[in-house]
Parts: sequence; structure tokens; C-alpha cells
Amino acid sequence: MNEPDLLKNIADVFLNGIDERVSRGLNFINTNYKNTEMLNLCVSFMEYHHSDAIVADVENLFYRIGYFPATEAEMELDYSLKHALIGSYKAAFADLRRAIELTAINVYLTSEHSKREASFEWIMSQRDSPFFSTMIEALTKAGRFKRISDEANWKLNIKQLYWRISDYTHNKGQAKGYRELNKVNSHMLGTFVPNINLQTLSSFLDCYIETVREITAFLALYNPVILVGLPLEEKFGLNGPMSGFYTEQQADIINLLIPEPYRHYFKSLKEMDEEVIGAVESVLSMPNLTKEEFDKQVQAIQNLMGGKGEADN
Repeated sequence: MNEPDLLKNIADVFLNGIDERVSRGLNFINTNYKNTEMLNLCVSFMEYHHSDAIVADVENLFYRIGYFPATEAEMELDYSLKHALIGSYKAAFADLRRAIELTAINVYLTSEHSKREASFEWIMSQRDSPFFSTMIEALTKAGRFKRISDEANWKLNIKQLYWRISDYTHNKGQAKGYRELNKVNSHMLGTFVPNINLQTLSSFLDCYIETVREITAFLALYNPVILVGLPLEEKFGLNGPMSGFYTEQQADIINLLIPEPYRHYFKSLKEMDEEVIGAVESVLSMPNLTKEEFDKQVQAIQNLMGGKGEADN
């Protein structure tokens, strides 16, 4: 048998029954998984609201890292679910690990701990990524990250989650290997036959939820203004901030996702943090957009897109 035939066999065996594997996984999630509601909330947050938390200032967008770490983290978590549903569990756990790393990088490289040149070199793939532990240690030396670590053990919690996920990528013994994770018993045509293991799927989903919830805490420490919902449409119409602020619905979601051990800290943060209070007061003090102003915005967009119609009354 020549090599091209072997590669085709690997592909054929992998694809054989893939629809049935996905169906079994989805059926388990919808009927037997213990935390489906929270899982769906986490998936929805990452798909629709995550990037809106990123502070959209000129320094970050044009001279540092922009939206790349945030959107890449979203893709990592998206692919983690795809990999899990087809039984590629080690890949799924590796995606979770990278999503946490990218979240830390986003915060670290836009903070005072990183020079503009270093951030720009990283986004241009000219500098290695900072070590996770280095970033966490630097962030927790002062400010909100230090306070939440002192009050609610945040530093240890995020490190322990990262280490647990890393056990899968580093193959920490038999329990973290393919044979145990997938219960692989069959080998044919020169390749292993894929298998769904619902126990591993359940463990992965638990870890996915924990990862997303820790990411929400990370984002709220980085940009606590998102904890308070604001009337963005009433104040800005169609020309609101690119990101960095949440509507009331989005704020409700992130407050639901904040892990329980941090709830008291973030409740106090919303009430006492000067950055939060100042930003909220600044938006709320703005006059609401009039209908005439809103119609002008609509017309400007229609003109930009080549439209000729008047704004709807």
C-alpha cells in the first residue's frame, strides 16, 4: 500500500459515521447533560457579545493589538465545540487552553506591563507570546487583579483551571491520552477508528463552561464598565462606540456568567470603582437622540450604501 492510499484510508475512516457521532453528542447535550442551559448561555455570549467588551481606543486599535486576540479566542472556543462534537477531545481541550491564553494576552499587551513596541511586534508575529504565568503574576501585582486575588483567590483559580486544561495537551498520564478519552479499541486500514465517549464529552462541556465564565471575569476586571448596562441606542443611535460598552441585556448576561466566588467583589466594584462611575455618568448625562437626529443617521447610511430612499417615518 502506498502513502496516498494510507492518507485516503485515514480520511475515509475518520469521516465514516461522523454524522452519527455528532447526532449522539447533540442528543446527549439536549437530553442528559446536567447543565445545558448554562452551556447555551456561554456559547451565546462568546458568539454575540464577547468582542463588544474590548476597549476601542486609538492606542489599542492602531498601535497595539486591535481585536485579534478577542476574535481569535472566539474562534478557539467555537472550534473547541466542533472538535468535541466529532470526538476530537484532545484538540477541544487544547482550544480551551489557547482561549484563556489569548484572553490574558489581550489584557496584558494593552496594559502598562507591555510597551507599545512589544505589543506591535507580537501582533505582527515577530515576538513570542508571553508565558501565561508571567502575565498573571504581572497583572496581580496591583489594581483590580490584585484586589480580587486577595479577596476571592482569583490568581490561584485561573492558574488551576489553566493547569488542569494543560494536563490534556501535555498528556499527563493515561487518563489524559486518546485511549482513555475516546475509549479507542478499534484499528483498521492503518488508522484508529474514531469513537464518541459521552463521559469525556460531559467533562469537556463542564470545562468549556468554566473557561467561558473565567473569561467573563477576566474581561470585567479589564473593562469593568461592561458590568453596567447602558442605553446605547437611545444615546448614540446607529453611531455608538465600536465596543467597550454593554447594553442592559448584555450586562445582564455577563453578570449571570460571573463565577459565584467573585460576585461580591464585582458588586462592590460596580458601586465604588471610579472608572465605572465616571463612564456610566458620562453616558447617562448625554441627551437622548431625537427622531430627527436618528433619521439623519439612517439617511447617511443609506447614502453611503448607494440608497435613495428617505428614512422611514
